[in-house]
Amino acid sequence: MIRVDIETIIMAAGPVPSVIVLRERGAEDASDAPLRALSIQTGSYEAAAVSRGIEGSEGARPITHDLMLESIKQLGGKLERVEIDRVDAPVFYASVVLENGGGEERHIDARPSDALALAVRTNAPIFVEDDVMNRAGSISYRTEDDKEKELERFDEFARSVSPDDF
Repeated sequence: MIRVDIETIIMAAGPVPSVIVLRERGAEDASDAPLRALSIQTGSYEAAAVSRGIEGSEGARPITHDLMLESIKQLGGKLERVEIDRVDAPVFYASVVLENGGGEERHIDARPSDALALAVRTNAPIFVEDDVMNRAGSISYRTEDDKEKELERFDEFARSVSPDDF
C-alpha cells in the first residue's frame, strides 16, 4: 500500500464530474523517482463534502459523514485508515478500516469519496493499493519547489497590480 495525501480538489458544476487528486507521499530515502498521482472522478456534492472536511467547517447540523464518525466514536471504535484497493475503470473501490477498541479491525466497503470525507475529518491516513496506482495513476511532477515558485510569482503579480488595472 502507498500512503497518499489529497493534493487538490477540482470542483465542477453540472454534468461535468469533480476530481479529487491524490498524490503519493515522498519517500523517506529522498529518491529521485517522480511521485505518482491518482485522479478520482466524483460528484460535486461528494467533492464538497471532502473539501468541507479539509476546511474543518461545521454546519448548523451534521451531515452524513459527521453522523457516521460520531456513531463510530459513541460505539467505542476508531477510524484507523482508508484504503483505495481496487479499480474497474472508471470505478474505484475503497475500504474504511475501523478498529473496535480491542485491536480488532473491520474493513467496510465504501465509495472512495465517502471514505476520503471520513478520513479528512479524523486525520486518518489514506492508502492506495500499488496495483491501483500502477494501473490508474499518473506521474506527478509537481514539487514543493514548484509551490514556492508559484507563490513567489503570485506575490510579484500582486505587488504590480494597481486599482487602475481593474
